[in-house]
Amino acid sequence: MLDKIIILLGSLLLLVGCGSDSSTKESALSIEQLEEVPELNTMSMALSPLKGASAGDFEQHLKNGVYLNSAQQNGFLEVGDSSNISTSDAAGGQSGYSLTITQEAGVDEGDRIKYDGDYMYIANNQYYQRQTIAEEAPRPQTSVRILQRNEQGEVSELSNTTVNTEASAIKSLYLNKNKLAVLSNIQNYSIYNDMASTSLAAIDLFFPMEQTFNLSLVDVSDRSAPTVTTSYTMDGAIIDSRRVDNVLYIVSSFSPSVAGLPFAETEAEKLDNYKKVFLSNISNFLPQYTDAKGQSKNLVAPENCFMPTEATDKDGFNGIVTLTTIDLNQPDSLSSLCINTQVSGLYATPTSVYLYGTDYQYQNEKITETSIIHKFAITGQQIDYIASGTLDGRFNWQLSNLRFSEKDNDLRVVTTQGNRSEGYEHHLNVLSPIGNELTLIAQLPNATYPEKIGKVNENGIVQEDIKSVRFFENKAYIVTFLNTDPLYVLDLSDKDQLKITGALEIPGYSSYLHPLSDDLLIGVGQNVDPDRMMLTDSNINNANESTPIIEGAKISLFDVSNINAPLEISSIVYKEAYTPVEFNYHALTYLKTADNTHRFGLPVEKWLTETVVDLQTGNKMDVWTLDNSLQLIEVTGNNADASLVDIGSVKPIVNDGSLMGTYISGWDDRAIFHDNDIYYLHGNSIWKSFWHTPELTTGPF
Repeated sequence: MLDKIIILLGSLLLLVGCGSDSSTKESALSIEQLEEVPELNTMSMALSPLKGASAGDFEQHLKNGVYLNSAQQNGFLEVGDSSNISTSDAAGGQSGYSLTITQEAGVDEGDRIKYDGDYMYIANNQYYQRQTIAEEAPRPQTSVRILQRNEQGEVSELSNTTVNTEASAIKSLYLNKNKLAVLSNIQNYSIYNDMASTSLAAIDLFFPMEQTFNLSLVDVSDRSAPTVTTSYTMDGAIIDSRRVDNVLYIVSSFSPSVAGLPFAETEAEKLDNYKKVFLSNISNFLPQYTDAKGQSKNLVAPENCFMPTEATDKDGFNGIVTLTTIDLNQPDSLSSLCINTQVSGLYATPTSVYLYGTDYQYQNEKITETSIIHKFAITGQQIDYIASGTLDGRFNWQLSNLRFSEKDNDLRVVTTQGNRSEGYEHHLNVLSPIGNELTLIAQLPNATYPEKIGKVNENGIVQEDIKSVRFFENKAYIVTFLNTDPLYVLDLSDKDQLKITGALEIPGYSSYLHPLSDDLLIGVGQNVDPDRMMLTDSNINNANESTPIIEGAKISLFDVSNINAPLEISSIVYKEAYTPVEFNYHALTYLKTADNTHRFGLPVEKWLTETVVDLQTGNKMDVWTLDNSLQLIEVTGNNADASLVDIGSVKPIVNDGSLMGTYISGWDDRAIFHDNDIYYLHGNSIWKSFWHTPELTTGPF
């Protein structure tokens, strides 16, 4: 099943019913008397602060958007942004075992495995389960496995529980004492074939009628018999989620759709469709949630929604972004607010939530990018809107939340404009809430420190895009890349004196940066030999352009104790391989031991080829096999005398072929460190090893 749904809309779902109060009757009467459709404007992304909307204003704006969407649909529309790309940083520490890496201390992030020192909770997704071809065989169910670790470090399965029978994949697990929160994707499909409802060509459409997700809370007090205590199936697609203490925050998108509206060709048909939309009850346009008993309610009330301050009664947008909170100790306490505009990402601290997105406009053969950020204050389930701000440029699409950092109520964020052919403009921005606006109070480059972020070529432009950003206290680290990897160190200690203090140029690039201390920094990415180039087929100015050949996964150790002169003091390269840590930092395992040694585990994947001879024909052929491993690395020493030590690797050895391990991708691989014990999750199974003898592997469990 796909997490991202592309909907082919030929028509929209018919919404029926209208309100019964006097104001609704008066509104219905005025709608019935209309002789033409008002001129309306689509607002896909608002670039202004938000305002608390009255129920009537919100209804008008949303219904305008629903009608505009129905009038414009004659092709593909991408609904929402269900990507859940999240990142990570410090964790582990003094507990003796590793935890999910997170971006901010005090803000938990969901992952496919959680561990409390005794029990492992694993998202057992159906696409990693072997399915029997026989027709009578039931389809594998997505479930949660619980494994127990005993005092000798051995593991055994206690239970395997199907949390939601409709779930296509578990997106995130959160563990809070004896409560396990499970967020799952659900996609429901049906074939739409209503020839009478549309004047378009009569064809069968593979039409996803719903986009929903499920939140289940599981009591794991008895790990051998977990109990699902709460189940909410919600309309929409998950953008991202976070947990602070007992409260889970879920950001989701929802696009109300209506069917039964004919494809309008005449003005009379357009007016008829407009009336049908506006005579429908507003509740039918709001996301719903359904409990385990089948009782449904609105996920959000119109009076709890925000609109752009610049919106008029002629504007509209048919999308809703909902910020839902649930107290894991009191699951009946569920509340939501929404904004009637578009966002694509989430950054959170223990006291703030930032929602952000980028508006792309194509004018005069150029793309203009403007980004919006909305700040909310959070205290438990209390959410208060604070301010919004815009910046020129975008946050890029990979690991965008790592470009954000809150410090002393100011937001520090990195933006990018332009492209490789015309040149990039990268900026570090500092925003502060003044009134209801996030106001730009400092920026780099600036008049005092005009040096650009990224090397300038002979034409005076920066051709290097940003590969990674990481904030650490009053410093920022930024990696840009074209042929080599400049690592920039930025001093942010004085907002009035933002500046680049040092830069290091080495082969390759880091997609993820992990600060170990004020002096040491880990980078994970790809090794590149700038002397080995390949031609690139492109339409930009230089037709003979070439790019370096990527040679394998690379982990680097940097000495950043001197902010004016960062150094790469050690590196390890895994040839012709990649690591999913580059794209999802929860794949990295980190543990700081009692003697202050830093231990890392990163999944590495590559393809191996072997030439075999067909015994019947004598012909030679290449057989490709997928090679997966968990690479173990240790950082020894301090500061300039520190180094990386390759400890070895853990291999997921499959003897009976039942798990089809040879063909299981390492994309979702994870690991747990507990003292010297290693637990490697590949597919849905655990392999156990030992730090000092990783080649001795037992499993699968």
